[in-house]
Amino acid sequence: MSNTDAAAAWADKRGFLPEVPFDDVRSTALPANGPRQSGYYLLRFDNDTYYVGESVDLRSRMAGHAAKWGSEITSVRLLPETASKQELRKYERFLTHELESKKVRLRNVLNASITAGRDALDELLSDEEQARWILNPREYNGGDQTPLKAIPDQEVRYSTAARRYTDAPHSTAVTEVLRTYLESCVPVPRATEFQYWGVRAGTFSGTHSPRRFCVNVGKMETFVVHEDRRVPGELFGFVNVRESVLFPNTRAKWGLRRRHPKVRIRTVHYDDAGSDMVRLQIRGIAELQRLLEDPQVTAAAATLVLDVMRKHYCVYTRYHCPQVVQLVYPEYPRPATPAASAAASVDNSSEPSTNDDAEITGKIMPHTESDDVSQLDEDECYWIVGSGSKRSGRNQVDDFQASGEWRMDPDPRYEPKVLDMRVGERIVVRTRKNVTDDVPFDRRDNSVSVMDFHLRGVITGNPGDGCSVAVDWEDAAPTPRRYYLYTSQDAVWPVGRNVRPEWDDLIAFAFDDQDQDIDYFRNLPFWAPRFGDR
Repeated sequence: MSNTDAAAAWADKRGFLPEVPFDDVRSTALPANGPRQSGYYLLRFDNDTYYVGESVDLRSRMAGHAAKWGSEITSVRLLPETASKQELRKYERFLTHELESKKVRLRNVLNASITAGRDALDELLSDEEQARWILNPREYNGGDQTPLKAIPDQEVRYSTAARRYTDAPHSTAVTEVLRTYLESCVPVPRATEFQYWGVRAGTFSGTHSPRRFCVNVGKMETFVVHEDRRVPGELFGFVNVRESVLFPNTRAKWGLRRRHPKVRIRTVHYDDAGSDMVRLQIRGIAELQRLLEDPQVTAAAATLVLDVMRKHYCVYTRYHCPQVVQLVYPEYPRPATPAASAAASVDNSSEPSTNDDAEITGKIMPHTESDDVSQLDEDECYWIVGSGSKRSGRNQVDDFQASGEWRMDPDPRYEPKVLDMRVGERIVVRTRKNVTDDVPFDRRDNSVSVMDFHLRGVITGNPGDGCSVAVDWEDAAPTPRRYYLYTSQDAVWPVGRNVRPEWDDLIAFAFDDQDQDIDYFRNLPFWAPRFGDR
């Protein structure tokens, strides 16, 4: 069955409407004077590749694709569906995986294992060089003499994390296992460092299983080593690999279990990996080193890394700790710069909080670090942002929705954070104030700090001006939802899942439409004297 026939049969089965010429879709199927429609769509391109997508406003999304791909798109099939953004994205993932399983060539970057017609790595390695590399990664990397590049700003930012990494027990063995992974699974690692991959150190420090390091490629983690504080000296880790390469048949799985009886095989999901991925987990640094010396494992890990690097650059380089890579490659010293040489004397472990509101203080926080993107781990940032003052009349919620962007006035305190915003990350606009009316608990004559959430969307572009991002906004809620006590008036407040319980509750409320656990906050030490249970 041809690519076209397979895609058509699949779309028919899933209930997509008949094919419409792409140039006509906004005037016929999605007219400007018609109701706004949400749902799914299947784009067909002139080279017989396809793209599966979703949107809360299909007509607007078609305009965006027209601007990006123009005449390359020949037709589209629609599947209208009234659903929340969360449900649309969840089913889009299923549709992408299913269509890819039909061997249809997709242009999707997220959710697909391989993106047709896209190679972000080709400016560094040609197709021929990539083909040579995947045949024997360790041998190819061994012949590369690329030096380490200077990354002074990152060295300053993560000097404390680097020192803690070095001071931790078994750091030499941990560094050696990282080198084995980089040399066996990452294309020319010194040349691709910081653009295509990054390594973070010392995250999840407040848990029983803090991470020694995490290697990121694209939008996913590929190799992680933890320590187990409940078992002194115990280390464990996991590596993500291509399942089809690791297990071409059942005998291959049996063979892996015989060679590595302690390995655990888990199915996990990352948008960048698509459906063809499994995770290999193992305890013990020696066992992990043996796992990474297994050619079957490293071939599967290298294939995954190469596929993801071809899709796009690493979006988590803002967390990259270059000192860890220097420990991996001491024979390649980084170029000396004034900033880099001064990095060792900088300790960023006790920066003051970036939040102006007195309701966010160290009295209720289990960590001493600032509320900044440097704390966030493998999950994407969620951006809570403000609007302009009513007095100024600029940068109001209605302006954001009309222009398809979020914008603030220039402010050096927040511009670096705006520059950190990435396409695909979610963003919500809120306002903060103190109230005394309609509070759902006994305020005991105290005023209560609240945030009202007005507008929510997904970042679609970052022009790099430090003041704005393009956003695909959802429809504004008729009445803003209100969040109590845990508030900030910062213009830009990045938060992430699995970092602290307060952030988890806030994200669930602002982005997942869950109720706030008000009782939890009322009874925290900072608020309990005024609002807690007596």
